[in-house]
Amino acid sequence: MRKIIFHLAMVILVTAALYSPDAQASPTQGQETEEESHIWEHSSTNYETVHVGSHEFDYWKNFLRYSRTCDVSHKLMTVVYYCDVHDHTESETHIEEVVHSHKHN
Repeated sequence: MRKIIFHLAMVILVTAALYSPDAQASPTQGQETEEESHIWEHSSTNYETVHVGSHEFDYWKNFLRYSRTCDVSHKLMTVVYYCDVHDHTESETHIEEVVHSHKHN
């Protein structure tokens, strides 16, 4: 019982220390000002096809049921931006298309 009370008191003290006004970040800390803002320029665009899995599907042909494996891939587009002022890069990746190896419903 003593251990539980001790641990509970420690959690309360640590939480109070973390949320005290002195520990709070100043409003300008972590925010960019006008003179520090990034100037992003398009650097490159990359396209890639990634295999993400496969699944089985059934289809009918001449009144017989067949099973087939369909491979699924994602076509990804990655756009890279560069900030010459800060020498930073940033990228965004988007799924352009989901490709199935066989057409099925």
